[in-house]
Amino acid sequence: MLLPTALASPTPPSGSGSHTSASSFPFLQPHPFRPFSSSSARRLLLLLPGRGSTRKMVQPVKVSPLIKLTRYSFLVLGMVYGAKRYAYLKPRAEAERKLAAEKKKKEEEIRKIQQRLEEGDSILK
Repeated sequence: MLLPTALASPTPPSGSGSHTSASSFPFLQPHPFRPFSSSSARRLLLLLPGRGSTRKMVQPVKVSPLIKLTRYSFLVLGMVYGAKRYAYLKPRAEAERKLAAEKKKKEEEIRKIQQRLEEGDSILK
């Protein structure tokens, strides 16, 4: 992206005495489009969180033993509930599968009989 010339070369205010050149702000200098190279891709990866961060890590917060006990208690209760619920639903699901298989078998027999009747064959031969 090319920047307007006013942003590309900042002019110092008159009479201030401090001189800032465009070279001290390289991000303000316009440059032609360059496709991404592997080195620029690596530099972009450094911007991702957890990659090449120079900040120091914060010490972990000590969690209250009561909170830990509560969390693990709910974890265990959830596992117990899940096991009981699975034991409750498993026989029902097996019964449903059995009924569905019987229904499919009956429908298949009816379909075969209908095909025989359409062909003109008699069932009562």
